[in-house]
Amino acid sequence: MPIEQFLSVKVGDLMTKKVVDVDTSMTAYEVARLIAKHKVEGFPVTDKGRLVGIVTGWDLLTKVLSKGLNPNEVKVKEFMTPSPITCSPDYSVLQAAKLMAAHGIKRIPVVENGKVVGIFTSYDVTVYRRIIDYTDFGH
Repeated sequence: MPIEQFLSVKVGDLMTKKVVDVDTSMTAYEVARLIAKHKVEGFPVTDKGRLVGIVTGWDLLTKVLSKGLNPNEVKVKEFMTPSPITCSPDYSVLQAAKLMAAHGIKRIPVVENGKVVGIFTSYDVTVYRRIIDYTDFGH
């Protein structure tokens, strides 16, 4: 892979396109079941199709369970992280990785025309990096 091709890879090329989102009215228990079912650490939160937050397993632990709140009663809007950092599918992988590092986050909702079109995670960066490590750039 030529270095120019490496640098031209975009978030849209590597992101997870099949996104499961959650609604602000769902309960913490429902989110926990989705985490287990889909084997992912978090979800974008939407309200009428518009991104309003992100919710993670860590949010469940630190904002609901550790405080003794009832996960069957607590709604996502009460423990989500509002206004999450986002990126476009046109961001380079390097731009997205720097954004995640700068904000200490592991996943970024990918938004285009106001809609969530994917999720880009630190795992995507790791897989991409491994591919590059095993690719010969002719050096």
